[in-house]
Amino acid sequence: MSPQSLTLSERIRAANQDVWDAMQAHRFVAAIEADRLSPEAFKAYLIYECDFVETAMLIFGHMLVKAPGLAERRWLAGVLQALAVEQIGYFERTYAALGITPADRARALPPSVPAFRDGMLAIARDGSYLDGVAIMLAAEWMYATWCSRAAKRLISDPVLRRWVDLHAEPEFLAQADWLRQQIDDADPGLEASLGTNFRHALELEIAFHEAPFDIG
Repeated sequence: MSPQSLTLSERIRAANQDVWDAMQAHRFVAAIEADRLSPEAFKAYLIYECDFVETAMLIFGHMLVKAPGLAERRWLAGVLQALAVEQIGYFERTYAALGITPADRARALPPSVPAFRDGMLAIARDGSYLDGVAIMLAAEWMYATWCSRAAKRLISDPVLRRWVDLHAEPEFLAQADWLRQQIDDADPGLEASLGTNFRHALELEIAFHEAPFDIG
């Protein structure tokens, strides 16, 4: 397929295929697809991921304030509702089911976790609306891709199975598609700058997903 036939989001991903592939083949992803992620690593991941979901509310909040029109603001308001109610609710229920305690959550985070959180937030806070879209597209397109693949595999842990399925359901896939469309409708002259942020988000994601293995 020639570059001219690709959408802007596809060109950005193609230009950063090395980090995209590194995340798709990350040992965290590979362990889930092979049904061998340890319960300890999954529990650690859930704590780190909830930390980021709380930050994602701020990121999408910055995007809402900077959004160019009512249609975008309405969509982003729905995203914030889903994060605050559905996603946080999921973590609360899952923590109770897995016996994850407040003391577990109070432990110091590995450096890559706050680096991911703070790095993503800084781009959304200091950048443009589309800068925020680019980093969240990197994160959500990445999850939608590998979770759609993993959802077809055996995952014996029902809690982990549910987490993967959440990111392969039509609602989540629609969110990734919406972010892609925002980029595809953007000025092609922004390709380099948006690509830089897309790449940085994936680099932060790669380091973040190493953190669950740095336990005990």
